[in-house]
Amino acid sequence: MKNNNEMTNIVHESARLHVSGEAKYIDDIDFSSLLHARVFYSSYAHAEIVSYDLTEARKVNGVHAVIGPDDLPSENQMGCIFHDEPVLAEGVVECVGQAMFLIAAETEEQCIEAEKLIKVEFKELDAIITLPEAIEKGELLQPRRKIERGDVEKAFKEAENVIEGELEVGGQEHWYLETQVAVAIPGEAGDLKILSSTQNPTEVQAIVSEVLGIARMQVEVEMRRMGGAFGGKESQANHIAAWAALLAAKTKRPVKLRLFRDDDQKITGKRHPFLIKYKAAYTNEGRITAVDFEQNCNGGHATDLTMSILERAQMHADNYYFIPNMKIIGNAWKTNLPSNTAFRGFGGPQGMAGIETIIDRVARNLGKDAGSIRKINFYGSRDRNITPYGQKVENNRLSRLWNETVNISEYRARRKQVDAFNKKNKFVKRGLAITPIKFGISFTTSFLNQAGALVNIYRDGSVLVNHGGTEMGQGLHTKIAQIAASELGVNYSCIKVTATNTSKVPNSSPTAASSGTDMNGMAVKNAVEKLKQRMASVVAT
Repeated sequence: MKNNNEMTNIVHESARLHVSGEAKYIDDIDFSSLLHARVFYSSYAHAEIVSYDLTEARKVNGVHAVIGPDDLPSENQMGCIFHDEPVLAEGVVECVGQAMFLIAAETEEQCIEAEKLIKVEFKELDAIITLPEAIEKGELLQPRRKIERGDVEKAFKEAENVIEGELEVGGQEHWYLETQVAVAIPGEAGDLKILSSTQNPTEVQAIVSEVLGIARMQVEVEMRRMGGAFGGKESQANHIAAWAALLAAKTKRPVKLRLFRDDDQKITGKRHPFLIKYKAAYTNEGRITAVDFEQNCNGGHATDLTMSILERAQMHADNYYFIPNMKIIGNAWKTNLPSNTAFRGFGGPQGMAGIETIIDRVARNLGKDAGSIRKINFYGSRDRNITPYGQKVENNRLSRLWNETVNISEYRARRKQVDAFNKKNKFVKRGLAITPIKFGISFTTSFLNQAGALVNIYRDGSVLVNHGGTEMGQGLHTKIAQIAASELGVNYSCIKVTATNTSKVPNSSPTAASSGTDMNGMAVKNAVEKLKQRMASVVAT
């Protein structure tokens, strides 16, 4: 095979398949005995379930199962970190969109017909929807978190200037093109194979095994590609897989559950809305001497990944600025909304928005360019380089990056042009900003910063690579194939990356935290190095 280390003109490994329509997503897979599933969910934000009757729904022609909380084979729980999210609502519903019953039938139309015949009597309860309501009623999801260094109160007393305020950061819908979907296929002796559109196959495996009360080795999860995720399939794909698995185990038939777009938006969580209260002290020069943050986030009715997201928001509250006196309180509040979840940035954008708001206010108050205020507050290289949570900022290249960006972009000249325009125009205004970002990649829980790979070399020289990362359009498999080809010294065309599968690479971390290529790429590199050593020992003999 021809050696091609340069690997020029590499395209996304599925590009041709995408364009031609040959790429297979989970919804494209056809099974002759496949049943379709539907979720009956709450139409109330908060209500007591007084009674329900599934009798007529179960009589609908083509319906194979209608199950409720009383029919679950094991624990009614699927919280990914904290066990506070039931598989199916029991006794009370806590948000619009909370799953109550599951239906499996020959067609989607039969599922909808059965859904209409489910009878439920509710007693509506008071609901908490907004952050201010939750704060007023003291509805914390988990104990508050605090990061603190220096003496904030003393710094405020000695300050030349002090500002206070609030910042509201709204939520956001993931709106991946492929909605949440899973297929559960029964095997022998209670085994199940799950095809799941998930960023976290290992967690799907764990949740399904817990919900069904079987060992993890009996659950195989496979994921070829997702049609988008953005964090929305890091933990909440678990729900869809678990519901499909329950119906498959009950009917002994393959079951596909795909959420219709409207249902997906009602059932799944969003980016966490934040209400950030702040107080900041600064000098007449613009150097920030103290900040007191209270970060309040809307977690929804269950914890999900909220505390990890909140903690990351706290660790990004300084962004790229050295603040000698800083206190960051983090509160996660419970509301009667779907549990909010991971979203690109994972709390980082909300955390950075707070300090950037302070920077802009300081600049306005002093009549200076916000860029100059940012620059004088940068972390240093030899001093002023310790974060509020005690980490040393090393290999600091920000000043060089900043200066080069300012010069290349002609920022100063553009700043003058924008200011001149704004002075002449009363109603139409222009904006210009240059903003640094300190963003931590990888997981703050250290054991998740690991990856695995399985590399097979065949006698014809072709290479099959499997790793624990998942492809959601970001080109991870393409990069992994490039790494394998480079390390083996073979042509890129000799490499194929297979679907991610828990039976090939177990106990994998989710593809998240901007770490998919770094971790899985190094796992593939390590596997190739071992294979090269084995082959070298044979060649040497």
